[in-house]
Amino acid sequence: MKLSLNLASRSYVNQRALKQLYLLLCLLLLLLLAFQVKSCLVSRDEINAVQNSLHELRQQLHGELPESLPAEQIQAQQQRYLYAGKLLQRDAFRWTALFTRMENLLPDGVSIRSFTPDYQERELVLIGVARDLADLRKLLDKLHADSFQQVFLQSQNRIEVSDGADGKKPAISFSIKLEGVF
Repeated sequence: MKLSLNLASRSYVNQRALKQLYLLLCLLLLLLLAFQVKSCLVSRDEINAVQNSLHELRQQLHGELPESLPAEQIQAQQQRYLYAGKLLQRDAFRWTALFTRMENLLPDGVSIRSFTPDYQERELVLIGVARDLADLRKLLDKLHADSFQQVFLQSQNRIEVSDGADGKKPAISFSIKLEGVF
């Protein structure tokens, strides 16, 4: 078998497709270059803004920037942050919504004398007076039917309350703990 190579024949290369591929790659590289230049300019502007802020801070502190804060100052700052967090948590709860809700739940013959919140335990203690045991039972049934997690009757006592006309009437004082209020 005799192998021969014909040097006159050449392989066909699609020149048009090859030029389009080169053009597409060049456009892609130019787009990447533009993105990098834009990113570089944005970074430079941010660095300048930080340097200006640092310069203003140095002027406010008269050129005295502490290297590190003492442990006492860090501890005091953490305490301030915790206190501010507690205040924000308390402020986030809308008491008017709870008062409206309780007003709708209270049956006739029951009045609430005080609300005692415990934000950490997410509890609320209600202290109030009911005309009789049936009214107190209606209140407890309505509280259980509402969306509170738990409702506990902590205490109840028979007392006498003034009827407004120099007379005394028997009533029931009670204390109810509601969990899952906040």
